[in-house]
Amino acid sequence: MNGKSQAVNPDTGIPAQKLRVFSGEHLWYEIHMLYGVMELLLQGVDDYYLYNALLEAFVLHASVILDFFYKPAVKPDDARAVHYVRDPRAFHKALPPFEQKFGGFTRKRNKEVVHLSYRRLYVRPEEKHWRSSKITKDIRRIVDIFLDHADPARLHPKMYTLRTGAERRGAF
Repeated sequence: MNGKSQAVNPDTGIPAQKLRVFSGEHLWYEIHMLYGVMELLLQGVDDYYLYNALLEAFVLHASVILDFFYKPAVKPDDARAVHYVRDPRAFHKALPPFEQKFGGFTRKRNKEVVHLSYRRLYVRPEEKHWRSSKITKDIRRIVDIFLDHADPARLHPKMYTLRTGAERRGAF
């Protein structure tokens, strides 16, 4: 095999260096924002508008990250975790089942945030809690699994600070 064929991801046709750049900017941003928003939510926010904006940012970033790890690409330019891992089968096998961990989050997101649904009429006060800390912990575990399976030639070194930073904070 020549060096050039190894430098290009066979699934995307994108050179490994471009994947590194993308992960160091865009993927890092999504995960970093989720962790940062979660920290702010845990500190407590009294302002109604700020609290809801942070909660919606949490839902948005968590959704983008979960799509990256679990959903197959729909369009050719959709970034997915399988583009970065050494062995996609081993990576998928290591992931916890989506429905078990995140099915409730997805349904809640769809009915209470991203769609104006009449289901909102029937949400009881005790159901309004998002369990954002637990969801973030579960996503954090998936980020660690991803980092363990990633091909370092495709993943920006900055990505590994997410594991270290998240462990150092330990807030969620």
